[in-house]
Amino acid sequence: MRSLKVVGGAFAAATLLFAASSAHAGWVKGEFTSGGKPVNEYHCVPKGAGPHPAVVMLHGASQRKDSGNAEYEKMCGELADLGYYVEFIEYYSQTDAVGPGEPVQMKENFPVWLAEIHSGLDALDENPSVDSHRVAMMGFSLGSFLSLSAGAIDPSQIAAIVEYYGGLPPNLQYGAKSMPPTLILHGDKDVLVPVANAHELDELLTKNNRPHEMKIYEGANHAFNFPELPFWYNADDARDAWSRSVKFLAANLNGDSHAK
Repeated sequence: MRSLKVVGGAFAAATLLFAASSAHAGWVKGEFTSGGKPVNEYHCVPKGAGPHPAVVMLHGASQRKDSGNAEYEKMCGELADLGYYVEFIEYYSQTDAVGPGEPVQMKENFPVWLAEIHSGLDALDENPSVDSHRVAMMGFSLGSFLSLSAGAIDPSQIAAIVEYYGGLPPNLQYGAKSMPPTLILHGDKDVLVPVANAHELDELLTKNNRPHEMKIYEGANHAFNFPELPFWYNADDARDAWSRSVKFLAANLNGDSHAK
């Protein structure tokens, strides 16, 4: 997790992105269990009869346990409008919140978070509204490290991964040989998670003949798609990344035909 370390005000700024938490009326709060303990989640359900393809969304590092915010709710709703059952997992449910500048705590809690995510996937397998063969992960920063780790450890429940400015931990790179189709989105001026993580993942997946796509945004920083960080936000790059995400999901999950 050394790639998540950085000094100075950048970490404090990034924390603002994930600190504002509010459960708006666009999504529904629920929970599942992992190891006999509850895990909170929010979900958005598409119209029409299921089972539907699904997308599991994972937030980045935050100093609050409840990391869902208006931007995540917006993405949840937009994907539901395209026909996806979307679940946003609050994977801090069984640990303390861990901010961007706490790599030791990240390493300690990483196995707990992965277990919660695995339990969430198991719960979706039992959900009659979800087609368990068409479930994708969408992660942001720390959430991307978790999404890619889940795909490396046990790809059987994951049909595709969309990862924004994350990476695959070195101790799990052996799993690249069976990684699900992966979309890599990263800025080449990322001060929190260096773009080298994206190039390394691209090389690993290419070496192992795994299907993937990569888009590197010239001049873009970390969290370039979140307007809550105006000093990093780039509207054009954000639109392009979202468009690529939607197209990638549609191609790999046979989602809504109106994806464009």
